[in-house]
Amino acid sequence: MRRTLAALLALALLLCSCGAAEAGPAAPVPAGPSLPQTSSSDTAPVRTVRIPYDPSDSLDPFTCTTLQNYYAAGLLYDTLVALDGMGAPQNRLAQEVNLQGAVCIVRLRTDGYFSDGSPVTAQDVAYSATIARRCPRYAAQLAGMLEVTTPDRYTAVFTLSAPDQYFPRSLAFPIVKEGTAGELRVEGAEENARVVVVPREDGGLPVGSGRFLLEADGATMTRNSRYHTPVKNLRTVQLVDAGTLPQQSAAVKSGELDLMYSELRGAADLSQGNQRRQVMLDDLVFLGLNSQRLGLEAPLRAAFSALIDREAVARRAYLGYAAAAWSPIKQSYSPSATGEEDPAPDPQEALLDSMGFQQRDEEGWRTWQGRRMAYRLLVNSDSSQREAAAGIIASSFEAAGIQVTVESLPFAQYSQRIAAGDYDFYLGELRVPPNLDLSSLIAPHPAIGPGCARDEELLDLYRRVKAGEEELSALDSAFRRSVPVIPLVYRRGIVALSPDFSANIVATEQDIFYNIGDW
Repeated sequence: MRRTLAALLALALLLCSCGAAEAGPAAPVPAGPSLPQTSSSDTAPVRTVRIPYDPSDSLDPFTCTTLQNYYAAGLLYDTLVALDGMGAPQNRLAQEVNLQGAVCIVRLRTDGYFSDGSPVTAQDVAYSATIARRCPRYAAQLAGMLEVTTPDRYTAVFTLSAPDQYFPRSLAFPIVKEGTAGELRVEGAEENARVVVVPREDGGLPVGSGRFLLEADGATMTRNSRYHTPVKNLRTVQLVDAGTLPQQSAAVKSGELDLMYSELRGAADLSQGNQRRQVMLDDLVFLGLNSQRLGLEAPLRAAFSALIDREAVARRAYLGYAAAAWSPIKQSYSPSATGEEDPAPDPQEALLDSMGFQQRDEEGWRTWQGRRMAYRLLVNSDSSQREAAAGIIASSFEAAGIQVTVESLPFAQYSQRIAAGDYDFYLGELRVPPNLDLSSLIAPHPAIGPGCARDEELLDLYRRVKAGEEELSALDSAFRRSVPVIPLVYRRGIVALSPDFSANIVATEQDIFYNIGDW
């Protein structure tokens, strides 16, 4: 029973969004043009920007629960690095980041100051890393961190459980002054025990060193003149209680808000007329396979993968707010991340025939070992996008003579079925951490169900790639051959602007205000 509860907990953490509250079932969002890039000479300087927030939620970056407050809090707190539009780490509080095997040495800049005037030191970094590792939003990317030591005032040394060439991407967590965040507390008992970050009893916020400072009214941010790279034009960020996502969207259209962000999980009404910018997310939608129970070998899994028209899934199920994925490795990790060309969708009739699946029953369905090739596809009924994707996948299989029945269930039942291994296929979603931690996708794991194929060669190659001993393209090619799960698309979020607001915006998943200093 305890193992089942632990598995359900892992599913809830990894198959859902991380700390982002966008209430309501997903609603169709019409595709439209992305916001065009503009040069600074094309736009007038921005002095004030109005953004949504939830006054009932905190601006504490470790404990806030709403997505809008999380991004607003990012203006109050700085990070060691920031991930740019391609996901590469760019130094902020870090002056230099060096990897030496399983050790990451971060040397801090000496002109970083907290809002109370005290300098940002390595002790503050170690304290913040300890807090961040216990928060759902940052836990996955810091899972490989064993400890942080501080040999001197401006040097923090991260010791890792294994060499990880992508660990610098994990350094995008908020740095707060030592002792000013909430306390760490153990909740639960025995196997279900977990450490959580409890907000400060006085309701105060941790002391930060970000681009802006929060005024006494709690809803106005002003430019931090002591920030190491001062914001050029913007003077004020006004936080507006704009209600639900649909209400926020209406406020953007009417000009009451200058911009808003959505991961397109909820009922946001972002119509054709809005200016917008798509934001690449780390949320991978995939088809989970119960390979162990069904006896699905790698060649058949690869053939199944080739049946699916990913462009149709991105275009029709996600209405253009997704990018096709043949492996969990995005191009942003390397210019040569992918080792093979993405093949065009193919019915794979000849391939399936050559593999011994040419026999069909009286109704035209393919048979295997005298039985019809018929599978159940579980999908979470709380997501209309995934339900639409499941229909496209089922049609792709059926066109090749393989029967697929879609079973749409509420999340609780859906999760229980996967944890118990009671599935053939299921449609899932998992956020791949910035440091490209794919361990839960390439072997049986509570996050993807007990039926996932275990490929020891793929696991070994993955470890060598993380250690920098093999090229990433080799892992991409190997994953496409082994296919422990079938990647489908990476989802995208959206920044929508009001009709009369214009700025040269660069938005990333970690920071939609990435270049606010240049607006």
